[in-house]
Amino acid sequence: MSRGIVWGLFVSLFLMCLAPGARAQKAIAEFDKNYDFLAHKKYKWRENRLMTRQNPDTNEVLDIKIVKAVNKNLAAKGFEEVADKPDFYIYYDGGGNSDFAAGGASKAGDGPTTSADVAPGYGLGNGPTLAPRQWLTVDGRIEFYVVSAATQKPVWESTYKKTFRDPNKALKNMDKEVDTLVEKVFQDFPPKKK
Repeated sequence: MSRGIVWGLFVSLFLMCLAPGARAQKAIAEFDKNYDFLAHKKYKWRENRLMTRQNPDTNEVLDIKIVKAVNKNLAAKGFEEVADKPDFYIYYDGGGNSDFAAGGASKAGDGPTTSADVAPGYGLGNGPTLAPRQWLTVDGRIEFYVVSAATQKPVWESTYKKTFRDPNKALKNMDKEVDTLVEKVFQDFPPKKK
């Protein structure tokens, strides 16, 4: 293969990785093929775990929104939340880790020549000025579990991952983000038996 073709493939793959949708979001589900969800329509919530760097009040609001959205989705499919004698339990574990992307600071000049320089040769005007070129990204992940009440074993689980390139914007659009995640996670729930 010629060097030009190899370089072209490398650049194409690199650009695909930078594309906003390349690793934006995805949901993966696994289930017990022997469990009949059509015969098990009653569910009850177990304790959810949501670990983020947000204020605890924000986490509490987010948890309420997630539970309400899941309840609405399941009710539309004929499932019923009950207080006693459920057919299955549902709960989730969620959180995210943040990372600073790109980097560091940009300098307008080549910096001071000695430590005695009063006005270094970088920045604007008298003294140093740094222009930060970094942003915060958050890799969010939430895993939903459905556990049979009879056997106490998982019968369905789904993992949803999304990289938030602007976490503050995501918080402002919390309702939309929750609706999107619940829609993607539960789009194929209940799983169809083959």
